[in-house]
Amino acid sequence: MEPGIYYDISNEDYHADPAIGSTSVKAMSVSPANLYFNPFKGSKSAHIGTAIHAALLEPHLFKSQFLMLSAASDRRSKEYKEALSQYECDRILVGQEVDTVSRMIETARMNEDFVDYMRSAGKSEVSMFATCDITGLPLKCRFDRLSDNYPYPLDVKSCNDASPRGFSQAFGKFHYHIQAAFYLHVFRLVTGKTVDQFCFFAIENKQPYRNCMYYIGEESLDAGRKAMFAALEKIAECLENEAIKTEGIVLPSAEINIPSYLFDEEFNDEVFL
Repeated sequence: MEPGIYYDISNEDYHADPAIGSTSVKAMSVSPANLYFNPFKGSKSAHIGTAIHAALLEPHLFKSQFLMLSAASDRRSKEYKEALSQYECDRILVGQEVDTVSRMIETARMNEDFVDYMRSAGKSEVSMFATCDITGLPLKCRFDRLSDNYPYPLDVKSCNDASPRGFSQAFGKFHYHIQAAFYLHVFRLVTGKTVDQFCFFAIENKQPYRNCMYYIGEESLDAGRKAMFAALEKIAECLENEAIKTEGIVLPSAEINIPSYLFDEEFNDEVFL
């Protein structure tokens, strides 16, 4: 795709474009091997995340493109098999999945900050393509929501634990700080505007379906920028030198010990006869 903003390209067309997205950048931040030898294939519950994204961000499309089969107990049912003739498998929700998505929608509407953001003028599923001004690499990102009134983008994350402790662990594990930095980098390249804030709407995909609006801290965003630029430069190196792609497969030799908590364990000297 040519550099610019696109409001109407499908998710399939977006992912088909060979430009580098945040998933590749996050993988490269671990190692070249993690990017080139461990391709992302999604998760078993990805369709729940896809459904809740559509329901919260594009409710009109959710109603027309997703089928809620609450009466079907599972994907072996007759109702599900018949529905496959009209809907893709990841657009059909059955049994407990219907209840899960319905409850997630219900609890999301309880969050006034999220509701206010979504009610403000703006657009969902906004794709941007750009050429990196540092590496020359073609880049892409797809914003969940861009508001005309709020000075930051919004990204919806389905998660197991939306508490500060739980989501911060997911934040580090899935490198969301790098994603935020990358999206804001592409945004600047396309629009010429510098934005220093990014918001994640974390919502649990299990009871009680808690949710929270999280605004990335300045230090975390700075760390994300450093890791993001380092990853982009590494990708550029790999494209010029194929041998670099294997870095990260062989880990450096190192000393290993029992977990630190075992060193603090008190031993019981009592003898039982």
